[in-house]
Amino acid sequence: MRRRPSSADRQPGAGWATIGGVETTAVLAGGTDVESLQDVLQAAFWDDPVMTWLFPDDSGRSRRSARLFKLLLERHYLPMHTVWTTSEAAGAALWAPPEHWKIPTVDIVRSLPEFVASFGRWTPRALRFLDCVDRQHPAEPHWYLGVLGTNPPEQGRGVGSALIAPVLERCDREGVPAYLESSKESNIAFYARHGFELTGEIRAPHGGPVLYPMWRPPVPDRDRPQRSAGSRSAPSPTRPERRVRPTT
Repeated sequence: MRRRPSSADRQPGAGWATIGGVETTAVLAGGTDVESLQDVLQAAFWDDPVMTWLFPDDSGRSRRSARLFKLLLERHYLPMHTVWTTSEAAGAALWAPPEHWKIPTVDIVRSLPEFVASFGRWTPRALRFLDCVDRQHPAEPHWYLGVLGTNPPEQGRGVGSALIAPVLERCDREGVPAYLESSKESNIAFYARHGFELTGEIRAPHGGPVLYPMWRPPVPDRDRPQRSAGSRSAPSPTRPERRVRPTT
């Protein structure tokens, strides 16, 4: 288990939340975290509309989705050093930096056996779905939140906010937008509190689930609320008025 970071360990832009009087700090994940994170993510997405559609067999969903998250972690997100978790692996935020959201073709080819092993006979459905989503991805450079999941017993306790805080603060500092697709309509309000704006809907082919694309403009420093001395909970940013950027 990873050592709990102390106040001396914090880097600029680190995220944290106080849960039951105990501070939870976001830390960068590494290769030794894969097993823990794939298990946490499969549990977090057990009843997710996209996962239940891609993996309709309840008896095999946990095993297959864990294999998929392992593939995403090892082949795409962890090599970029943009996966955030907590000292107890209570959740994970899988980010891709600007211009790196799309998995390179060569990596897709190399990962095809693992991809097919994850989806089995539903592989064609998964490929059509991913192609539909990719074709509507914004072209403007941005940080992409590919996956955000919290262990079910820890949900609703601020872990997700702590996990996304480091990159959102970096976005604001560097003037870069952020983008995500929410697979649950009920999560739109959570992301809106962090400055994301709903830009439309992405409907999967053949009666599949609906995704909710959300775009977050960077918040200028002058418009960002300041944290009071001694406060350890990052306030929700206040965004300037701006036209919503539509997806393509």
